[in-house]
Parts: sequence; C-alpha cells; structure tokens
Amino acid sequence: MNGLDGIATNVTNIASHGASSAWLLIGNFLVLFVITLLMIGFSYKAGRGGIISLLVAFYAGYALYMVFPYTKDIIGAGSSVLIKAIISIVIYAICTFIPFHFIQRLVGNGFGVLSFVPRFALSFLSAAFLLALAYHVFHVSNIYTFPGPINSLFAPDQFFFWWFVAPLIGLLFFIH
Repeated sequence: MNGLDGIATNVTNIASHGASSAWLLIGNFLVLFVITLLMIGFSYKAGRGGIISLLVAFYAGYALYMVFPYTKDIIGAGSSVLIKAIISIVIYAICTFIPFHFIQRLVGNGFGVLSFVPRFALSFLSAAFLLALAYHVFHVSNIYTFPGPINSLFAPDQFFFWWFVAPLIGLLFFIH
C-alpha cells in the first residue's frame, strides 16, 4: 500500500504544481488575454473587414492623437495622474473611432473570411499594440502596477517600435 500512497502523493503534487503554474501564467498575462479575447469577439462580430478597419484605424487614431494641437492642453487639465490617463485614452478612442467609421465603409466586408489562426494572431497583435500604447503614450503604468512579465515585454522603450509595427506585419502575412 505504501507504493500506491507514494504514487498518489506524487500525482497530487504534480497536478497541484501544474495548476498553480497555469494560474500564475494566466494571472501574469490576464490583461493581455482579456484584450485579445475582446478583439477576437469584435473580429467575429464585425467580420474580416471590421478587424482590418480597426487595425488601420488604430494607426490613424495614433497619428491624429499625436498631431492634435490641443492634446497636451486637454490632458493637462486633469487634476490627477488617473484623470490624465483617462482623458488621454478617451481622446485616442475618439481619434480612432472617426477614421474607423470611414475606413470600415471603404473596406466593407473584404474578400473571404479569416480562419481562427489569423483572427487570433491579429487579435493578439492588436491587443499587444494597445498595451504598448498604454505603457508609452497613456502612461497607464503610473496608475496600475502590471505584473513583472508584462512589464518586461512592454515597458522597455526599445520594444515599443516592435509592438507598434507588429499588427502591420500580421496584416502583411495574414491578409492577401
């Protein structure tokens, strides 16, 4: 019986360790998982043209946000770091929505459909793009402490460029 008890204990330890490791992984990347799932949901609802339009609108929104002459004045009106981050995100959302509306009309439903792998990849890359903007443009890390693995992926300035162009590279590979 001792042998079976030892095996049962080992199996329990392995299962417990595996479950805790999976939970730790999910907890560390929860914000990225949630944004990716939201993007996947949007891509199924809006279709191929919708996800392509949104990705292009992210870049157009960033350009409008950066060149809008009153961005710093409006953000500066915020009394706290939290209010300033919220104001900057709202300005970016408005700057993204306007081009999205027109780009979606131009793109329409596109040709064909996206399978799950390209849809997931584009959703993940656009979620990573938004997280990179949150770090480097909206300074969300000043009001929320992200887990260490997320910080190591998105906080360094030299990684911003790569997360910034990643959705474009994804479009290049997955949209023909």
